[in-house]
Amino acid sequence: MTDSSHDPHGLEGVGQQGGKRNKHLIFSLGPESFGIPLSQVKEVIGMVEITPIPNVPPFFKGIINLRGHIISVIDLKTKLSIPRKEADSKKPCIVICKFNDIVIGSIVDDVTEVCGFEESAIERTIDIQSNVSRDYVTGVAKIQGKGLTLLLEIGKVLNVNELEILRSQTKKAA
Repeated sequence: MTDSSHDPHGLEGVGQQGGKRNKHLIFSLGPESFGIPLSQVKEVIGMVEITPIPNVPPFFKGIINLRGHIISVIDLKTKLSIPRKEADSKKPCIVICKFNDIVIGSIVDDVTEVCGFEESAIERTIDIQSNVSRDYVTGVAKIQGKGLTLLLEIGKVLNVNELEILRSQTKKAA
């Protein structure tokens, strides 16, 4: 990610930041704000053409070729059962993440910022009244002046069978 033209959100090197705070990439899906650990984020790219794959779950949008690497892309809003509205997508983009030796792209409505949270600003024991399953959520962060942000464990958003589908489709396309 050395060419800033591939980094429309100004997040070059996001996965290389250190520090004692829990750093997260903050993005929106519909009206809700979410965060994922910065350590899992490889890069953020603008929307590109996605090649659809037949006979896959509805949230699996297809594959992209990113500088010679085939990457599976999911629609995080569909996967998390967040209702769609026309006005939701401000600057849709794809967040490229790596976990469990899998690189995956997740479509989000807009990336807003990178935030470092002190552990005291994250509520870990919560009773969630949201469309998002409690299994995916590791906590809720309080961002001063901006409300609450649900922190996701991106690796838990997909179950084992879904991960196998992504692996097999990516290998077939490669």
